[in-house]
Amino acid sequence: MVIYFFVLAFFLIPVTIRAYLSLKSGKTPLPHFQNNIVVNTIKARKALGVFSPILFWTFHVFFLLYALNEEAWLVVLALVVYMVVNPMLSAQIKAKAIGVIPEVAVPVNPDA
Repeated sequence: MVIYFFVLAFFLIPVTIRAYLSLKSGKTPLPHFQNNIVVNTIKARKALGVFSPILFWTFHVFFLLYALNEEAWLVVLALVVYMVVNPMLSAQIKAKAIGVIPEVAVPVNPDA
């Protein structure tokens, strides 16, 4: 729980907020970490389909209830903030119709 809290508090939440604000203001291309957050969100949505938000909410609600049970109030606060910010970023991705260009494997030596 402690490791996930530190990842949330010091990396995921700030980068997700910056990515949301950058997309909202129309600043593209995004810096490296913001771009990774957006790309991973899009890839998870494509790979899992409707199960992506279900898994997100199931995991985070379970973790939130566990943190409440342990009375870890900073973890609860970080989870609530992330549970608000992440759907805002997803909505902004859908509103701006952001997509991912699929990587294509191309042979280096065309004669082989």
